[in-house]
Amino acid sequence: MKKILSVILCLCTVCGMRAQIAGFEWFDGTLQYTAEQIAGGKIVMNAMDEGEEIQFVLVPVAGKADTYTVTDGGEDFTTVYKGLTAKHMKKEGWDVIGLYNSKKQLVNLMENVEKFTDDYEQVSVNRWKEQLNGTYYFPEGGGEDLVWGNKAIVVNNVVAPYEVVTFNGRVTGYIRVEGTGTILEGLWEVVPTLEGIHLYEINEKGDYLYEWERTSVKYTLKESNPRVGRFDYATNTLLTCKHFRHYKKSTLRIMRNSIMARNGYKFSSKDLQDYFSKEPWYKPAASNDNIKLSFIEQLNMELIKAEEENPDHESYVKE
Repeated sequence: MKKILSVILCLCTVCGMRAQIAGFEWFDGTLQYTAEQIAGGKIVMNAMDEGEEIQFVLVPVAGKADTYTVTDGGEDFTTVYKGLTAKHMKKEGWDVIGLYNSKKQLVNLMENVEKFTDDYEQVSVNRWKEQLNGTYYFPEGGGEDLVWGNKAIVVNNVVAPYEVVTFNGRVTGYIRVEGTGTILEGLWEVVPTLEGIHLYEINEKGDYLYEWERTSVKYTLKESNPRVGRFDYATNTLLTCKHFRHYKKSTLRIMRNSIMARNGYKFSSKDLQDYFSKEPWYKPAASNDNIKLSFIEQLNMELIKAEEENPDHESYVKE
């Protein structure tokens, strides 16, 4: 009898954990999904994208709590993530669904939006800005210093408010700087790099993004604050695969190892030793034995590592 009760309690616990996905909304870096539980413990995930309904189904894996296979939602829906394995994880205040490929690599993350204070579009905008905020200089000369903030870019003490251009809730990678008389007045494509940012002036040829094109004007910005790591945001911001659209594999490797460096990891690879030894904030520990990454740092490292497996020519690389 005790054994039967134990099994029942175990099953109830598993069901309870699985039910935590249903009834909430989940954000994958681009779209916000509703989650509804149906027969058999399955969970239907639905989102709208430009008037098109996106759907996939989470099917519980027998004997593995909070683990699901991803199947399609039927002929009437566009399907994403089909064939992946999903794992629901709650730890250190985070509530996420990890999406893994057949090689057990983490290829994307979905976050429970319950704690969001902004809508998902604003969340996307804010997280995109996090990889840009900082102090920079123009290596080409001109003596102009630049501070990039959440609402404005300050060029030689002149404040230039800007807005991030979005399309159907997506961050496009363009910003529009208001007319302030600075060299950055106008529309710009923003491309983050290992050392800073490339800015390409954009000519609005038509009403649609695909009609816009770069002019001959380009500015290169390099970070000038040695106390801040280039990829500090990766230690406390939940990344998604959308963060990596511009970066080469070599830059992703630095991004991933920056998380380790911020925790004092002592590198054995000479190129990483050489790179981080030049950073004033890097303080290598005497031993790596006591280094412990946070939950979000572990997830971000897994996600970056999986992206590194993709050849540059197969990724959307602009750096």
